[in-house]
Amino acid sequence: MRPTRNKPQKRHATHHGPGKPVAHPPRPKQAQLPSNLERIFGKHSVRAVFLTRPRMVRRLIIAGDESYHADFIEMAGRAGVKPEFLQWPEFERLGHFTKDEKHQGIFILAEPRKIYAEKDFESLAEARVVLALDQISNPQNFATILRSAAFFGVEAVIVLRDRSVDVSSEVVRYAVGGAEFVKIFRVTNLSQGLDVLKDLGFAVIGLDERGEKTLAETVFPGKIVFVVGAEGEGLRPKTKKYCDALVRIPGGRPGLESLNAGVATAVAVAEIFRNTPLHTP
Repeated sequence: MRPTRNKPQKRHATHHGPGKPVAHPPRPKQAQLPSNLERIFGKHSVRAVFLTRPRMVRRLIIAGDESYHADFIEMAGRAGVKPEFLQWPEFERLGHFTKDEKHQGIFILAEPRKIYAEKDFESLAEARVVLALDQISNPQNFATILRSAAFFGVEAVIVLRDRSVDVSSEVVRYAVGGAEFVKIFRVTNLSQGLDVLKDLGFAVIGLDERGEKTLAETVFPGKIVFVVGAEGEGLRPKTKKYCDALVRIPGGRPGLESLNAGVATAVAVAEIFRNTPLHTP
């Protein structure tokens, strides 16, 4: 009698020959973030949310040394939010972070910020300075504008609903907290919006390289809407018609005739608020 041989175990397909599938271990499922919540990351941006709208924070997720985030843990406690501590790989999977997103080991999930519309212009009746952006499409320029606006005390920033950059997590991160301290309006028709603001007592001043006066030569009225055009194109002709005056930033040379929209707005807002106390809520 022949000795009985054990049958060899069947192996799952791991061949690399033609037409043969290659077996791979199953990948862990990536956790999904709630689509109805806003993801905000980075220490400055998260701090700004806790300072301005703490009751809208639903989760605080932290990776790394707990002591490094002690002040955020304290702020979360005051807001009634229990911090969640994760290992770095799990933290980055949950947050869906790319290599370019500098999260500093912290992010929150919060109810979406309020974005205002034309019907809310009455809330600006007591405002002094409002920025209106005519087709700004670059996220970093928009973020720079929001940060400058918040720093100097601009009450609101108006952007177009179409042909304009959105208030994305990228913009919020680049604004380094600035997006939390100004009202953001999205409007369908900028020209009509400027007309409404004029009825509220605002003068409309546009930034244009062919402006008759420089910023320093301009006497700004008590209530102004300052309008900034898109990168490279400037203000649209239609928008210029609704401006009470056009002003310019002196400078430039052949091959470098203008500043980008973010830097130009920062220069302009600084001049508007020169010798004026900063806004304090």
